[in-house]
Amino acid sequence: MKAINLSDHFTYRKLLLFAMPTIGMILISITYDVVDGYFTSNYIGKTAFSAVNIVYPFQLLLSMVGYMFGAGGSALIASQLGNGDKVKANQYFTMIVRVALAVGLVLAVLGMILLPWVASLIGATPEILKYGVPYGRTLFLFLPIMIVGYAFQSLLITAEKPQFGFYLSIANLISNLAFDYLFIVHFGWGMIGAAVATGIGACLNGLVPLIYFSRPNSSQLRFVKCRTRLKPLLQACSNGASEMVNDMATSFIFVLYNYQLLRLIGENGVAAYGVIIFVEGIFASFFYGFAMEATTVVGYNYGAKNYPELKSLLRKGNVLNFGFGILMTVLCMVCASMVAQIYVGYDEEVYRLSVHAMQLYAFAFLFQGFNEYSSAYFTGLNNGKVSAIIAFSKTFIIQTAAILLLPLFFGIDGLWLSQAVAEFVACIVGLYFYITHRHEYTGVAK
Repeated sequence: MKAINLSDHFTYRKLLLFAMPTIGMILISITYDVVDGYFTSNYIGKTAFSAVNIVYPFQLLLSMVGYMFGAGGSALIASQLGNGDKVKANQYFTMIVRVALAVGLVLAVLGMILLPWVASLIGATPEILKYGVPYGRTLFLFLPIMIVGYAFQSLLITAEKPQFGFYLSIANLISNLAFDYLFIVHFGWGMIGAAVATGIGACLNGLVPLIYFSRPNSSQLRFVKCRTRLKPLLQACSNGASEMVNDMATSFIFVLYNYQLLRLIGENGVAAYGVIIFVEGIFASFFYGFAMEATTVVGYNYGAKNYPELKSLLRKGNVLNFGFGILMTVLCMVCASMVAQIYVGYDEEVYRLSVHAMQLYAFAFLFQGFNEYSSAYFTGLNNGKVSAIIAFSKTFIIQTAAILLLPLFFGIDGLWLSQAVAEFVACIVGLYFYITHRHEYTGVAK
């Protein structure tokens, strides 16, 4: 099949084909989190599974800086490629990866120091801390290369090598599956084994692209000698901040959910939410894949001032996202019992709670794709401010309010429905910005 280039006109088929490697990459990266959850829950126990769900949001919170560098950098680099300036594109590419690695080293040290305090702050019991602290601190050893790997998820699309990331994710999955079995089941290393297995796989996502782009290659990008320039770096960080805010807010929401669950129904609620997180991650990979694709393709066409293509990408992207949203809502409801059986089938109470929770949470998928795409679309337009407002309002404002207020009126069911309510309200916010900022993608003056 002929390669798809950023300069192509994107039909529905091309949008799907170009996004598929990225979707596959994210899906597989989520799958090895699922694998970790399976081995932890079934071979170490329910408390260990709860500990992973307590620690995971904090680790995710720190690692999300990689998505900021990746998303913001991709839009900036793609815009330079659209302008025909490959020299600046390679300089910005090199600078962004270098700074991402340096920031990762600092965050790894902070994560190890703050982990026990953060876990206790959100309600982790001494028993959960016994499992969670060694798991988290071991995982933080790999954080710098994880952050670089997260940045490459977007940068590989800009390099027109999304299939490269897909192949890396397959290798990562195989590595994680093998080492989870070896370290947890065979050697009995427990939580440290789970963390080391995840960390080894993460090294593939970061180290292999570092080697690839350090040498002459068939992509449009490679590492070059350059000095760190503050202005484009800040522009990339500002533009990508919405993606970081969105993912950091996701971590905050995980923490808030766990706090409410521990308060309302205890450890069983955290375990049930852990099942939802893994399902949500698998389904959301489709939405994230389309969003990452949008950042790069929109950025390229924005730099080229190709307004007809920008309007086409807006329409087609959202049609695809709503279509997948309907499909995933139905699948989540139908498959809830099967998924719960895999993870917590050994505990009847947690199993029943997980099935009920998933069937209510499923309605969130109807609107989630639209919201992810909206934020990414404005990032591609180099309008980080609007992109950040969309992401920030959905999570830190709308969803936080839903998580805190709905249980007061509907009990635990209100908590399971809070994500769906937040996605619906955020959809209205996105529509508002599409209307008020249509001059940016139509080329028509205000």
